[in-house]
Amino acid sequence: MFDEICVALGEEDNMEQSLTDTKEIARKIMDINEIAYTTYKPIVDDICTRKAPESEVEHLLDYMVGICNDERMLQLFKQVCRSYIDIYPRVITAEIYTYKEMYEES
Repeated sequence: MFDEICVALGEEDNMEQSLTDTKEIARKIMDINEIAYTTYKPIVDDICTRKAPESEVEHLLDYMVGICNDERMLQLFKQVCRSYIDIYPRVITAEIYTYKEMYEES
């Protein structure tokens, strides 16, 4: 029914273009997520194998929290949090609260 109305109004081309644009945006988001993961994975692996200074852990998590919309990035974020919760509980707790504010519904 909706398609018929759009055709009658001459909007079929606009719908197709919107669908194409939406698919392109989704593809670019997936590309960005892939770049973020491949960039952060070795950094996370490194920081989790040593005792990094508090400021380094905090900066890393600050950067990562903004891109935790991807499941793999969220897993990396959690990996750092789990590795450092006993060492820097204040920083890790603050980053977890930041994550919750950004991604979880109230």
